[in-house]
Amino acid sequence: MVNRLQALWESQTPWRVAGVLAVQMVLLASFVLDWKVPVVLAAGLVVTVFLLDHPVWAVAGMLAARLLSTGTMSFFTVGKISIGLFEPVLLLALVSLGLRAIFARKTLWIPWPWKAVFIGIILWRVAGLAWCTSKSDGAKEIITLAVIAATSSVVLAFVQTWDDVKTALWWWIGTCVLIGVLAIFGDALGLTDYSSQWKAAESGGRETGLGQQPNWFAMNLSFVIHAAAGFALVQKRPLYRWGLLLAAVFIFLAAMTSGSRGGAYSVVIGGFLVALGQPLFRKWFLRFAVVGGLAFAVAAVADLGDLGKGFNRISANVDVLFARDIRGMNWAACIGMFTETFGLGIGPGGYIENLRVYSEWLYNSVYRYPHGIFWGELAHTGVVGLVLLGALVVSIARMAIQTVRDTRGTEAEVLAWAMPASMAGYFAWSFVEFSLDEKPFWEWLALYTALHLVARRAREQGKPLPPWTLAIK
Repeated sequence: MVNRLQALWESQTPWRVAGVLAVQMVLLASFVLDWKVPVVLAAGLVVTVFLLDHPVWAVAGMLAARLLSTGTMSFFTVGKISIGLFEPVLLLALVSLGLRAIFARKTLWIPWPWKAVFIGIILWRVAGLAWCTSKSDGAKEIITLAVIAATSSVVLAFVQTWDDVKTALWWWIGTCVLIGVLAIFGDALGLTDYSSQWKAAESGGRETGLGQQPNWFAMNLSFVIHAAAGFALVQKRPLYRWGLLLAAVFIFLAAMTSGSRGGAYSVVIGGFLVALGQPLFRKWFLRFAVVGGLAFAVAAVADLGDLGKGFNRISANVDVLFARDIRGMNWAACIGMFTETFGLGIGPGGYIENLRVYSEWLYNSVYRYPHGIFWGELAHTGVVGLVLLGALVVSIARMAIQTVRDTRGTEAEVLAWAMPASMAGYFAWSFVEFSLDEKPFWEWLALYTALHLVARRAREQGKPLPPWTLAIK
């Protein structure tokens, strides 16, 4: 790639002259503004040229910046959009990878299993601008999804081999370790202190991790825990194996410093699903599940009275939840927004404005968001949004099943189980927290989709991935 640029530079064409003049004019103009600007531009040019021959590094750097970037690390805002660490890195990566695609005649907008559904999600939000109450918030939401589409496209276009997947995963693990170190030791040494920014952490005892709300901090780290532990199993060098296991444990402990119960539950759910990938565990679990189900059925038939009382207590507690709990109050508002729009939804954005009708106290609090992807889609996008959300989950599940089949008996099999297991834990947690456009779920999904495409190409081309198996009898 660098050779092609050199050949273009040495060619005696008008384009060369025009390019040199344009660069000189830009540098000269930037000197007038600030001497630091041309230095940054020159450094960016050097990095761009380097990344042209190392595209997977551009992707990995973009993923690392996405993980590190938080709202409190924003440099400035454009309207309601915060510009922080991720945005300039994304721009640099897109420029580098775009030039790479042009010179290599590579298509960036390649097909992937959930592409059509995701486009449908964006288009339905675009249509929702016609009736939403806050077009600025709605536009911000659509722009965020468009950025997700762009990042997913470049990940899938340039993570093309099993080695590329492993390189990106190493970067992801290393970045999460760095986040944990900065969060834990930064506060311990008095270098950082974000606890006062979040009500959930103001009483102490809950880590916020680079200024994130504790639940978001835990979620940001939780995706890679199972993959790091599983990735350790396929390492041939003991140093790498034990290093990855220690990294997985450290990332888990760092996530748990947030005090997030949802984070703990999601890790347990994901770990259980990973365990199901082992045939021996799966066989005995199914046996115990059958025995346990029969025992519960017998107990229920033998004493229906007490069982009915138990269900009544559960029902009463649900009523209390919707009446007094902040999540339940938001969910009740979401249901109201859904029913009062006859299943159409209020459109993208505008949740806070509409919330005032249902609870003045909630409107003036810090808890004024839907508290769950399902509830957010229910309120904003209605029936169509829920159908699209269901289609997204189904497409991911089908992709995961096929990936497990394509990687069976190879080094990638453990990741084929671990990566969607993390997403399943997140899905369970997302019923009570988060919104559809949260990072780093979509980046993790894009990386897993890249693994899916790598495994599929290996099967179709008859070039299987390196063999590996975990023999437990």
